[in-house]
Amino acid sequence: MKNIKKIYVYKLALGVIILLAGIVSATCYKHEASASSFLISMGLILFILTAFRFFRQGALPDRDERTKKLAAYGITYSWLLTLVLISVFYLADYFKMVEFTAGSVLGILLIFMTISANVFRWYFMRKGDIE
Repeated sequence: MKNIKKIYVYKLALGVIILLAGIVSATCYKHEASASSFLISMGLILFILTAFRFFRQGALPDRDERTKKLAAYGITYSWLLTLVLISVFYLADYFKMVEFTAGSVLGILLIFMTISANVFRWYFMRKGDIE
């Protein structure tokens, strides 16, 4: 564990601090359960994701030019596909096919963009290179 990068240590410590702040908030302020549950969730997520990234990385090299280029292309394709989805939502609302709330549209777009960016990144990594 001596060769652990400082960024992982800082992120793990930040996750623990946020988690503890949420626990303290839950014990001290019993009427504000939403804020304390948000802090506990965020602390856990930050800690777990950082731990998974650290252990998954193993002996892999840091990001090089190729992986940055492929990730940028994946995010670009995801962004373009999200614009198509926004157009579909607009047409569905215009023709009164479906009624959306702002929260549902934002939630769908957030999940869609995250998943599609990872799928495109995975696809381009398996493909090898972009021409």
